Amino acid sequence: MRGVVIISMPRTDSEGKTLCAAFAVQGQQQQQQQPQQQNVSSVSSSAAVPMRRLRRRRRIRRFSLCAIVVAAAIFLWLRGPTLTTNSEEQEEDEDKQVHVYPLYPKYAPVRTKMVQMRRTLLERDMQRLGRVATNNGNATAVVPIRGNIYPDGLYYMALLVGRPAKLYFLDMDTGSDLTWLQCDAPCRSCAPGPHGLYDPRKAELVDCRLPVCSHVQSGSSYSCNAGGVNQCDYDVEYADGSSTMGVLMQDFITLMLINGTRTQRKAVLGCGYDQQGALAQSPASTDGVLGLSNSKVALSSQLAEQGIINNVIGHCLAGGSNGGGYLFFGDELVPSWGMTWAPLLGRPAMENYQTHLYSIRYGGDKVEMNGDELSGLDGGTIFDSGTSFTYLVPEVYKTLLAVIQEQATRSGLVQVESDDTLPFCWRGASPFQSVSDVSRYFKSVTLDFGGSNWFSTGRTMDLTPDGYLIISTQGNVCLGILDASGASIEAMNIVGDISMRGYLVVYDNVQQRIGWIRRNCHNRPTRMTNQFTSLFN
Repeated sequence: MRGVVIISMPRTDSEGKTLCAAFAVQGQQQQQQQPQQQNVSSVSSSAAVPMRRLRRRRRIRRFSLCAIVVAAAIFLWLRGPTLTTNSEEQEEDEDKQVHVYPLYPKYAPVRTKMVQMRRTLLERDMQRLGRVATNNGNATAVVPIRGNIYPDGLYYMALLVGRPAKLYFLDMDTGSDLTWLQCDAPCRSCAPGPHGLYDPRKAELVDCRLPVCSHVQSGSSYSCNAGGVNQCDYDVEYADGSSTMGVLMQDFITLMLINGTRTQRKAVLGCGYDQQGALAQSPASTDGVLGLSNSKVALSSQLAEQGIINNVIGHCLAGGSNGGGYLFFGDELVPSWGMTWAPLLGRPAMENYQTHLYSIRYGGDKVEMNGDELSGLDGGTIFDSGTSFTYLVPEVYKTLLAVIQEQATRSGLVQVESDDTLPFCWRGASPFQSVSDVSRYFKSVTLDFGGSNWFSTGRTMDLTPDGYLIISTQGNVCLGILDASGASIEAMNIVGDISMRGYLVVYDNVQQRIGWIRRNCHNRPTRMTNQFTSLFN
């Protein structure tokens, strides 16, 4: 905009504080950030403020003076954008105290730059506070996975904890609630992992009066204010008989998002100072456990509660001795089509990822017992990334084992009892190098989770031989499907890591479902930059 403003002040010998202002404005348009003159109408405005306690005549006279000034402003505007004054006229009207000031345009680019600068400063400040202002639950964090089924027996991920951030390797476990680290509190019984014990001195103790503590202590005998300290103690026992005891802490974790940025957030972690059973065996291959269940204390649930992600997690486990893969928090890497989805059972009371397994097929034929289709499957089946092998309830396991043994014998394989890698192993004419060497001897195992109708083949997961077999160090082929009674879980089937290899498995806690799709898990997401893989270097 361009134009003038005219202000008329009262004469020096007058009484009162009369003010009259008039504006003459001519519009402009911007094109390619250069102002160009246009013929645009404008509206003049005038105002007169009467002086109190003066006679009516003086009011009328001063109002008339303002009207004259407004008329002059309109006349000047009609003459064009350039305003000129005559020196003689200025002398004659000097006693009127009329002042003329030019108006200059305020260009939009200036305001745009200011807005952008403020947004940049806001984002910087939010990041310093450990918050991401633009997430709104739509962010996705992704990390690489290392490990394998054999010989490592687990898959683990890298997590940065504390300020300054320190790297730790954690066993990723969708069957566990709590994320914990072997901790120097001091340590009573620990098996130091690859990165030493976690130092909790810069972290904060979690108050035992908080709801998160009640959730972790559920079923235990701990009481708050024991010994006059409000710390939250815990004791977690696993299915294999191992356990960890410790105290809850709150510390910063660093997440690397798929857009290439990092963000730090506070999270509740366990400081485990007393490990027993397998967790106390040295040297430990990991520094602790990453709890990924649907529990409120699980790391994914904490991130969702803070509004960073939608409560969805997924992993893609690669097969072979090199193993690897990737894990993600959030839903941006979930395929929009092609997924097989099955409903989760027992929500919200049940915090693991359980669904119905209706039947099992071997080589396309349903596995039957005494002429009838297998029963005992409706007890539920859990998908558990913290379990290396797949487990079936006793009667189902025995029936499927008999079918596989018969197939191995017909193929000329000989059972080897001296190989204690797993309960059942077979040797061939010469040592096997990989599962592909024995693929011709075994058929696929199909897990049927129901949902079949006239329009769909149903919710099935096909396990090719590398989905349930491994090759031992002796060159024998061994069955990676085990009896659940040996793991003290007689009433539950478990789909373990061996059967999830080669699948992208998604745990959707928002829509209460679990899904899978075939993937080459050696190929990491294209948006997974080098900063992620550098964590293991």
